[in-house]
Amino acid sequence: MPTMKGSCLCGGLRFEAEGEPLFQGFCQCLDCRKVGCGHYAAIGMPEHAVTVIGEYRSYGKKGDSGMMIYRHFCPTCGGMVFDKGEAMPGVVIVNAAMLDDPEMFKPDSVIYAKRALSWDHIDPSLPRFEAMPPAG
Repeated sequence: MPTMKGSCLCGGLRFEAEGEPLFQGFCQCLDCRKVGCGHYAAIGMPEHAVTVIGEYRSYGKKGDSGMMIYRHFCPTCGGMVFDKGEAMPGVVIVNAAMLDDPEMFKPDSVIYAKRALSWDHIDPSLPRFEAMPPAG
């Protein structure tokens, strides 16, 4: 797979991710909705495959697992570019909406579907999980 590249709105915070994603999909949990709109388009990558370029700020909050998840965003434009969570050590989740070529995003599932908004329609053929699916 070619290198995925992306940035925040102002371009001050960039990322490059090489190799195959661990997962690609949409999250409809309340926290992810508040980061974007009705859902968050997420690409999970091994941490060693992601390079972050530029300054960022972080915000941490406990997730449903009781473990912390940290959102990393640009201090200039506020664009949320990537996440890291204690529940998934060694994984960086990049925001697919920030890709230079957004067509590289190939979602394979929807998580937290139980929190979906009535007006937020995602491809009905994608497998759905009511909450976080089991690891593996």
